[in-house]
Amino acid sequence: MNRDLCQRRQTFREDVQGIMHYGCGRLGHTFNFVLIILILLSVAIVPVGYFPNFKKYEIFITTFEAIIVGIFTMEYLFRIYAAPHRLRYIFSFYGLIDLIAILPFYTSLFHTEWVRILRFLRFLKLGEMRAAAGAEEEEVMQHDIGLASSEHVEYVVTKHPLFLIIGCVPSAIAISVSLAILILSEGNPIGIGISVALLFFALVFIWKTWLDFSYDVIYLTTNRFIFNNQHLLGRSTNQMSYNAITNVKPSYPSIFSFIFRYGTITIDTAAEHPGQVSMAMVRHHEKAAHMIMQKAAEAQKKS
Repeated sequence: MNRDLCQRRQTFREDVQGIMHYGCGRLGHTFNFVLIILILLSVAIVPVGYFPNFKKYEIFITTFEAIIVGIFTMEYLFRIYAAPHRLRYIFSFYGLIDLIAILPFYTSLFHTEWVRILRFLRFLKLGEMRAAAGAEEEEVMQHDIGLASSEHVEYVVTKHPLFLIIGCVPSAIAISVSLAILILSEGNPIGIGISVALLFFALVFIWKTWLDFSYDVIYLTTNRFIFNNQHLLGRSTNQMSYNAITNVKPSYPSIFSFIFRYGTITIDTAAEHPGQVSMAMVRHHEKAAHMIMQKAAEAQKKS
């Protein structure tokens, strides 16, 4: 559905839906990445309010929180506007998470301090993200690798959003610790240096996590199987025909993965190197494994 919408967008509402709900195009990718930064910042500043020196920076922190909540509020309203079924979105899991993301700020105006702890639930907004490589597959593949005239992408195997949530935790902690050191050091050059270093680490780690989530994918085209692995300074791809696939094994590595419905795909090939391709924390991994095995069976029948 997101692929069709990204390709056929005509009205303003469809444009907004494509960008905000499915991350279509460069604007959609940029929107998602900026949203990740804002989510992490909004979560990281929560512990700062409990520091003894907080009163000195209360106006700055409160203003910053108000700006972020203002952006989240506009995002929530635009998501409602663009949703194909508005009431369904409002009462959906992520619709409620979007509401909870802004509710603590407004309720805190009435001195219900305990409600502010709900701001940590903003982390769950990361579950709304879609892999950037899955939105306009053929355009990306045509530009980066090149598809034959009769070849097109039929399915994209992507990572589960939980990968993004877990991967962003170290960055959120690093940002929070950085702010704590900055406040507690009170202008000490060493403290400022450590704070800047932690912020730099957080930014690099966020970028790496985003690349892994968005572009470590498996493309299933009409003719071949393409595994794309994105790095900080480049990418590597492994391409093979479906005839080379001998077995596909989906698995749940833990009870936790079974509960959240993600798993690992292991693909055995006839080639000596690599003889096995594996991808962890895959979204809908059983469906993906079935499609790969089906394509392999079809290719072997033709040969």
